[in-house]
Amino acid sequence: METGVLYALIAGLFWGTSPVLVKRGLVKASVSAATLIQQATILLTLLVAALLEGDLFKGNVSRLTLMVFSGTGVVGAYLGRTLFVRSVDQIGAARAQSLNNSSPLVTVLLAALFLGEPLTLKVFAGVLLIISGVFFVRDVEGQTDRSARHGITFTSVLATFCYGVVPVLKKFGTEHGAPPVLSALVMHATGLFLLLTVGSLLKIELKWERIAPQSLACFVAAGMLYAIGSIMTLKALVYAPASIAAPIWSTQPIVSFFLAKATLKGIEEVSFKDGIAALLVVLGVLVLRWG
Repeated sequence: METGVLYALIAGLFWGTSPVLVKRGLVKASVSAATLIQQATILLTLLVAALLEGDLFKGNVSRLTLMVFSGTGVVGAYLGRTLFVRSVDQIGAARAQSLNNSSPLVTVLLAALFLGEPLTLKVFAGVLLIISGVFFVRDVEGQTDRSARHGITFTSVLATFCYGVVPVLKKFGTEHGAPPVLSALVMHATGLFLLLTVGSLLKIELKWERIAPQSLACFVAAGMLYAIGSIMTLKALVYAPASIAAPIWSTQPIVSFFLAKATLKGIEEVSFKDGIAALLVVLGVLVLRWG
């Protein structure tokens, strides 16, 4: 369990940093460019990791596992990731990350329903603390677009649901002996393939676009951090239940809050209420950890 907790915390650190980099890069680039560059970087990073660990040559992945992680790629890397990047563009990195981390409620309920994991009072209390942070995400001021004026958008809610389903699918796959790095590679390869073929359904445009070097560097760095975080989540699920590991890597908002406060001045306004939202998430994580 301790090893799983450590991996989950590392994932939270890396995943909390990634959206801040994306938000900075979006200043001089489009959502389509951000999504495609980041997803391609994720895939290349995972490919290198798979080669280093030798997972590509083990040949011990069942057809069922491949199907599960391909499905995870559809829900997470294609739908969830694309919708999340759009949410970052609409309401900001700190708010999008806090809202996205209400996903453990979905994870805990699905894990109890399909994986038979216990739904104890302490687990439920921890998850409630995490999602209570949603109520402190304030309206975004100074926006003229109606869909972007609120702290909660349909896009952010849908992204949250997708990310709530993903840990359950990951846990099911890891329980069938799938190597973490190879599993993540299959998942994100599926996501990139769908972005390149049917990305237009999510308003992802395939076109040449001049991107500022700073934006490119931000998207590449965000993709690398996200890829490593993805590996850490799968390793965490090898040692800990999904209902515990998923909320623990939800320490992301506190990381996003402080980084946004320090590095996104003039780009994104981060309020005291946003900090309370992030703090509630961390308190929920502590309840789950020590409960």
